[in-house]
Amino acid sequence: MSADAAGPPATLTAAVRAAAGRWPDRIAWRFDPGDQLTFSDVDRLTAGYAAALRERGVQAGDRVALLIRNEAAFPLTWLALARLGAAAVPLSTRYRTADAGHVLRACRASAIVTGAGFGPLLEQLPDDLPALRRVIPAMELAAAASSAAPAGTLSDLGDPDPAGTANIQFTSGTTGRPKGCVLPHRYWTLLGGSLVSEFPHLGEGDVMLTAQPFHYVDPQWNVTAALLSGAELVILDGFHPSSFWAKVREHRVTYFYCLGAMPTLLLRMPPDPADRDHRVRVVQSSAIPPALHAALEQRWGVP
Repeated sequence: MSADAAGPPATLTAAVRAAAGRWPDRIAWRFDPGDQLTFSDVDRLTAGYAAALRERGVQAGDRVALLIRNEAAFPLTWLALARLGAAAVPLSTRYRTADAGHVLRACRASAIVTGAGFGPLLEQLPDDLPALRRVIPAMELAAAASSAAPAGTLSDLGDPDPAGTANIQFTSGTTGRPKGCVLPHRYWTLLGGSLVSEFPHLGEGDVMLTAQPFHYVDPQWNVTAALLSGAELVILDGFHPSSFWAKVREHRVTYFYCLGAMPTLLLRMPPDPADRDHRVRVVQSSAIPPALHAALEQRWGVP
């Protein structure tokens, strides 16, 4: 269901199930490059990931670190942990040993789900992480989820508590060592629901885009808003100023959120005759100098 007078679903798990029931065959996520998944796929694979995680010892109340780039395994693992009543702890893919060790120690993570290419970092983690029991390759979860029929194995699970912790989201560390923010299910569904019931009034006709790393909070609330609105979410592998607007045009994007230096870098790109050849109806932004607003709106014709 979308956000309406009755309010959005109270948990991430309920949001996934409601989206699959309402828009089973609509594209939910389109990774560029990578896979595309329908809302039905998201529901099925989230259940599969949850079953695979439970088989590997993950339980309600556990904190599980995610060290995964912008690929389907990140949101699927995040939503699967939410279904189990466990909490995700996103790790920056740019972390080195000191920051990674600090976060894992501070949140007492019991496991790490990791994508490819992080072997050297994992090998150098400090020894004083007594809560850490295992490292789980994301590819292993994907294979298990694709080959299993997990519904029966999760039949004993009720819906999570809306006040239960879905994330321990660490800050970037600009004012000291990263600090963990405890975010319940309700945080995500109220935030995502507000983008449907209020400005920018996301709906089924929208195509959202995110270019930020999934370990940031922004792509995660984009996932939630798309689940609640029926919008398609396009996920790029990163922010590339020279090709960003070409991707916006290619995917017929209607909405995106940008942060910090992104607009400044886009303004530095050479003007293109196609600058206004797009479907974007609104851009949301933060940490952008007000003096840039007029230049951005004039060049691309977007409020």
